[in-house]
Amino acid sequence: MRRVQTGTLTGLLALAALLALPIGANAQDRTMRFRPVPPESVSGYERTDRAAARASAARDSADAARDGSTPIVPAVPGAPSAPEVPEPPHAVRSTSGDIVRFGSDITVSADQVVEGDVVSFGGDVEVRGHVTGNVTAMGGDLRLSDMARVDGDVVCVGGVLREEPGSHVGGQRVTAPRTPGAKLLFPMLAVVGTGVQMMVHVVGMLIMLGFAWAFVKLAPERTRGALETIQQEPGPSFIIGLLLWALIIPSVIALALVIALLCITIIGIPLAAAVALAYAAFFVLSALWGSVVGYGVLGSRLFPRFRSGQPNLLQAVIWGGVALHGLRIAGDLLHVVPVFGFVGGLLTFMHFVIACALGTLGAGALVRGEYRRRSVQNWWARMRPGSTPVNDMPPPPAPPQGGAGSGAQVIP
Repeated sequence: MRRVQTGTLTGLLALAALLALPIGANAQDRTMRFRPVPPESVSGYERTDRAAARASAARDSADAARDGSTPIVPAVPGAPSAPEVPEPPHAVRSTSGDIVRFGSDITVSADQVVEGDVVSFGGDVEVRGHVTGNVTAMGGDLRLSDMARVDGDVVCVGGVLREEPGSHVGGQRVTAPRTPGAKLLFPMLAVVGTGVQMMVHVVGMLIMLGFAWAFVKLAPERTRGALETIQQEPGPSFIIGLLLWALIIPSVIALALVIALLCITIIGIPLAAAVALAYAAFFVLSALWGSVVGYGVLGSRLFPRFRSGQPNLLQAVIWGGVALHGLRIAGDLLHVVPVFGFVGGLLTFMHFVIACALGTLGAGALVRGEYRRRSVQNWWARMRPGSTPVNDMPPPPAPPQGGAGSGAQVIP
């Protein structure tokens, strides 16, 4: 009986083992296994996603452009965000130097910095920005806004000073009551000042024409020779004139050294004074005489346009001087006119440029002509005792020997 029970139990255990075997195998087959993915595959997937996102954004933009709507650009995964464009800084316009006007108003805007003084004669002044110097209104009102900043003094004569809360004045405030006719008085003073300036220039023109007459009468051959040198060799003459002005500073240094050496002894003091006077006379004479020669160059071009024939030396010099100085006087006259103020400044600048160019050309031609004549060598030869000056002029041709008219008789 006991053996039957043991055999039965053994059979049941074997049956249970046979039944459990396929169940465990199926469970093992259904188990999920995770294997690591290499980094190269991950980056490839990311690039594929980015490319797909860009392509999708491009299609959306094209569709929005056809429909006329605003495209919605999706964010690309992993792509760097576009940098925000900073707002441009508020530009500050700086005006160096002073601002001076006659009979017109002045306004300093909020974004303006004036590095100097602001002065108005017969006009109103309004300051909204920054003025590093003084602000003056003569015969006009002066207004300082809440953003105004003045580092210097504020002067208002013949007007009303108005300061808004928040304005800053670093210096003092000077005011004077308004006088009747101030609006008309200061523009008249400006016109009178321009008239005085024109008279000064007219007197200067007359003085220069007097020097021109003196040079033409005292040294006509040298003046005419300088004009001919300019006509034949304008380039070398201008270069020599530039070198002449460029040597002023080095020659001043050399002159100071020579004078210091001569002043060591008492006997050398008069000689040092003579050397200094000769140096100053040379450059003054070069400037004046060169300007006169420049007048002649300009006059020889202008005279045939208004008169028939060719001018003589004095006519050319007078015409050129009057034309050049008349350009400056016309600039002064147009400078006070509100509309033609720029034209007046342009004429003044043209006068300066033309005068410098003609003076340099004339001075270079004079120096070149005197070098050809060996004027310095002849002067030095005359100063030395027992020496004879060098004659640069060629000797006259010898009369022909035995020719007709020679006075010689032929004996057969």
